[in-house]
Amino acid sequence: MIKVVYYREYNRVTIEGHALAGKPGHDLVCAGCSALAYTLAANVGNMEMEGCVRDAVAKLEPGNSEISCKPKNRFTAMVDRIFAAVCVGFELLAAHNPQYISYEIRG
Repeated sequence: MIKVVYYREYNRVTIEGHALAGKPGHDLVCAGCSALAYTLAANVGNMEMEGCVRDAVAKLEPGNSEISCKPKNRFTAMVDRIFAAVCVGFELLAAHNPQYISYEIRG
């Protein structure tokens, strides 16, 4: 099972485990989760290049990923919206596939 935790207060998402919803390369739950993780990581990378955030982390490894950043003051609302928007995708994926993925919001 994949466990996704969104630490809202810290603009941090962790993703652990494997869905095992299909054969490797054909697991649609894993593919959906990966697409969301890579989307969030790309946004964090872009915001870092634009000088909107600091301390950006985009660790994307099979079964153990983390994406986080610290927004610079005037970009807090933008960063919050980007994390929240992508996390809606994790929430929907978990709602439709509870046997393969869990989603939790902390803080």
